[in-house]
Amino acid sequence: MKSKKNNFVLLSSIALAFTLFNCSSNDNEIIIQEAKTPNQAPEAFSLIAVTDAATQVTVTPTFSWNAATDPDGDPVTYEVFIGSNSNSTTNIASAISETNYTVEERLPLNKDLFWNVVAIDSERNETSSETFSFTTRDLQIPDVPVTTNAAFLERTDHTSIVFNDKIWIIGGYDGFSYLNDIWQSSDGETWTQVTDEAPFHKRSGHIAVVFDNKIWVIGGYNGVDFLRDIWQSADGENWTKITGVSPFPQNGLHNAVVFKDKLWVIGSLNAPAKLSNNIWQSTDGETWTPVDVTVPFPERYRHTTMVYDDKIWIIGGSRGGILNDVWQSADGSEWIRVTEETAMEGISDHTSVVFDSKMWIIGGRNNMLSTNRIWQSSDGETWSQVTAEAPFAERRGHTSVIFDNKIWIIGGRGGILGDSYLNDVWSMD
Repeated sequence: MKSKKNNFVLLSSIALAFTLFNCSSNDNEIIIQEAKTPNQAPEAFSLIAVTDAATQVTVTPTFSWNAATDPDGDPVTYEVFIGSNSNSTTNIASAISETNYTVEERLPLNKDLFWNVVAIDSERNETSSETFSFTTRDLQIPDVPVTTNAAFLERTDHTSIVFNDKIWIIGGYDGFSYLNDIWQSSDGETWTQVTDEAPFHKRSGHIAVVFDNKIWVIGGYNGVDFLRDIWQSADGENWTKITGVSPFPQNGLHNAVVFKDKLWVIGSLNAPAKLSNNIWQSTDGETWTPVDVTVPFPERYRHTTMVYDDKIWIIGGSRGGILNDVWQSADGSEWIRVTEETAMEGISDHTSVVFDSKMWIIGGRNNMLSTNRIWQSSDGETWSQVTAEAPFAERRGHTSVIFDNKIWIIGGRGGILGDSYLNDVWSMD
């Protein structure tokens, strides 16, 4: 038989358990309610600059915005987005702790763009800003050249390349003599003569390209003969003759590109009144193979070639008259005519470069008259005229290169009739 003491203890234990159960239930309810309070995203914030609907914005702008306050006191970082429409922007910078960011890679010229910023706290909660639009500036062409009278002689039909972070000029014709001097510059204004007479023949109408970390000079004309030699140099001063007689007949006013790790030579003037549309390729600059294909485009010389959108492009040139066609190939064998006639109304003795993700055509001649017009295209079919009259003189037989994020224009035959020889240097960006 149980004692009264035991009964009392039992009843007391039951009462205590009931009390603790009630208290624990209430406490748990409170704890659960507190746990349901979420971590909050940063508060709304506003953009400062670039201002909405701004125009003529630099291609490397600095964006700034007000700081976003986080209700929970969490640290906040930012991501910057830019795009070509307000609903589709691309992240260009992340984990920014400051409230500004300067674009490192150039934005396209004369482009309508949109930007916004996303604030992110340490719990990955996000708040997006409003979206602003802006338009970048157009091409800037200074009214004055980098130099009106460079250290090298006036010349035309020379070559220019960019090699070892410098601009190089090789050979050409000064109106009296053919040249084989070599010059270099790190700023386009101050020029240093590497050699006054390279080991190869004096020439103009040759080609020079950078391939396999070397400068290559191919063919040309010395006033008497069309040359078939090929030379290379690793420093621009010491030259090695690869061959004195190349297997291909393209020897003057031809063109070349580096494409898919090969050298390609296209078209030429092989002898007076003898034109070519042959294509040759090489993996080492010494052994050349003809591209076995019936090329659909007409023979030509004084045309330009370039690599754009992972294709070889051929633009204009001469074959009795001035050509106005554009061709492209993804493999060098199959060619597509992009357009038979461009808005440029025929172009020869011009230069072409790839800049700002577009193809650019500069100067040249239309029939017998030289021009200083500049054209651009993103598809090779539709060409827009950037300017009908650039600040520099009309010219043909000049050169153009891309260096230091600028287009450079060097020398050539100046004047509408091409009756003067130039050694000026211009840049634009």
